[in-house]
Amino acid sequence: MNKFTHYLIIAAAASQLTACQTLTESRPERNTTQAERIDAAIENAAISAANKGSASASLLALEKQYKRNPENPSYAIAYSKGLRQAQFLNRAKMVLEPFAKEEPAFAGVQTEMSMIALALGNYNSAENYAQKAVLQDPEDYKAYQNLGIALDAKEMHPEAERAFRKGLEHWQGDPTTIMNNLALNLATQGFIDEAVEVLERAQALSPDRIEIERNLRIIRTLNER
Repeated sequence: MNKFTHYLIIAAAASQLTACQTLTESRPERNTTQAERIDAAIENAAISAANKGSASASLLALEKQYKRNPENPSYAIAYSKGLRQAQFLNRAKMVLEPFAKEEPAFAGVQTEMSMIALALGNYNSAENYAQKAVLQDPEDYKAYQNLGIALDAKEMHPEAERAFRKGLEHWQGDPTTIMNNLALNLATQGFIDEAVEVLERAQALSPDRIEIERNLRIIRTLNER
């Protein structure tokens, strides 16, 4: 059972890393410079392309924005994230790594670096970046989730459980992804009843998520056996 649920945890991590997120449109202020207006236009083009489902157009717009302002960490994070979601993982790492070396790093840099490391399968690096992120921001729920995934992959299950629970404590929005990961972690440790309980609560929140229904069915079957 341990190897099987361990596989499910890594699969859940991969699903979480490739999930699309809705971007919020930004508009230029009235008293902006021409360069700022161009940057805002590029950003809006990226948002429009993403909302229309054109990943390549969105990535191109993010690239243009980044290249116009390569020293801006916010643009570097956005471009790196776009590269990661398009599976250009080494390029994503190359773009963001210089900002991760700064002390202190810009908010969000270490968290995104941990997601890139997870996607690359570099679990030690993912753990290191996620640890730095939560030290910088003790309420960074995404970093806690990344930390939990990395620790689970290293078979440090009790430590991963603590990270997942901490992330769930601070979670904003739909918590079912981290609840799914926590349940799989609990199942790996042999806490089947608690794992089922967590998945049932997750299913009640998101009844249409196929992976939650599947994992719940599998863990219930293991419990019966």
